[in-house]
Amino acid sequence: MRAIRISGVLLWLTVLWVALWHDISVANVVGGLVVGVLVLAIAGAPRFLAGDDPDRSRVRFFRSIHFAGFVLYKLVEANLYLAWEIVTPQNRINVGVVAVPLRTESSVVEMVVANVITLTPGTVTIESLGTPPVLYVNVMHLHDVEQVRRDLHYIEELSVRAFGSARARDQLEATVSA
Repeated sequence: MRAIRISGVLLWLTVLWVALWHDISVANVVGGLVVGVLVLAIAGAPRFLAGDDPDRSRVRFFRSIHFAGFVLYKLVEANLYLAWEIVTPQNRINVGVVAVPLRTESSVVEMVVANVITLTPGTVTIESLGTPPVLYVNVMHLHDVEQVRRDLHYIEELSVRAFGSARARDQLEATVSA
């Protein structure tokens, strides 16, 4: 199975190399194979050979696409909301800090959730403490603390499904089903 996985990644890297050159030639294909082997030897192969480590994060393609689509939607929504706030004379800003305990101990999930929060206009991650981490988030339009927590837990859930390790998925399932 590992050989098939490595071969698939090598093929993908070669296709990307040829696409970047915009020319399908023997030299470009061979060059792509050489670059792909070097990339796998330097960075990628140890991950593929690691086996079934329950703490190793895995990227799931379709769940990642769903996650990216959701984040893009939320970014557009937040930008429109902020633009409306700027062009209207009313001031509906109600700033507050919300502590959001994450349900998993995955550092990858913590990083992804914190960065998505910070990328979204009107919110910023102030600090992350503890195990499992508690994110402290500054929210510009704070009207319902529990809604903010539910929204951020949903981002965490999507992140775990897209990028989380087996252990992170198990931790999430244990807290969701409890």
